[in-house]
Amino acid sequence: MRYVCVLAVALVQFAVMTVDADAQSPVPADVAVATFTVDDDGDGVLRAAADSCLERLVRGLKDKSIAVARHSQLSEKTLKSAQPAPLAVLGHLSREKGLIQAELRLLEVGSGEEMRTYFNSDKDPGVIADLGMAASARIAAVVQERKGAPPSH
Repeated sequence: MRYVCVLAVALVQFAVMTVDADAQSPVPADVAVATFTVDDDGDGVLRAAADSCLERLVRGLKDKSIAVARHSQLSEKTLKSAQPAPLAVLGHLSREKGLIQAELRLLEVGSGEEMRTYFNSDKDPGVIADLGMAASARIAAVVQERKGAPPSH
């Protein structure tokens, strides 16, 4: 009888853990992101601006209730690895004539089609990093439109 009680308690605990795990299952991502690429960067300014831009993009999307999946690497060639996320953002920063140039591209994962492109160019890395927050509002609107929901403001 003692073993039956122990077994019953173990089964109840397992059931509770299973329910808790299901309740905490991650929401499918709306957008996939990966570390933005940068041109050769001897002083680290481009890498720092790229990382700040990405963090602001992710924070802005999450603030608008957009689920984000982070990937260690993502490119046009490996875009399908972002599935089941329907959209992905690829970013690249470079330097030309003393200006930092940033390009963020919103791509449809299934087809690889470029849906939107966001550019900025400035000497100040902080201004470049702010492109992430600005783009997040526009990307959130695209995601909500695709879901059939009105954009949140």
